[in-house]
Amino acid sequence: MTSFAFILALVPLIIASSAGEASPRVIGSALLRGMLIASTVGIFLIPMLYVVFRWLRQRLHGGAVSRGVAKEAPAQ
Repeated sequence: MTSFAFILALVPLIIASSAGEASPRVIGSALLRGMLIASTVGIFLIPMLYVVFRWLRQRLHGGAVSRGVAKEAPAQ
């Protein structure tokens, strides 16, 4: 939410039309592109990589992945 609010706050900076509009427009467009890329990576790529690495871990270890829960010892 904070990232999207920052992205929307950059819009007036990018569409500004004043005497010194070139510098703010360049800075605003660079920030906008950077925030869009960072938000996309954070929302889509990182969770996708988590799922892929978890799947790989299950494949390599040949079974269910422990979720930090202690297993009971077999009864003798």
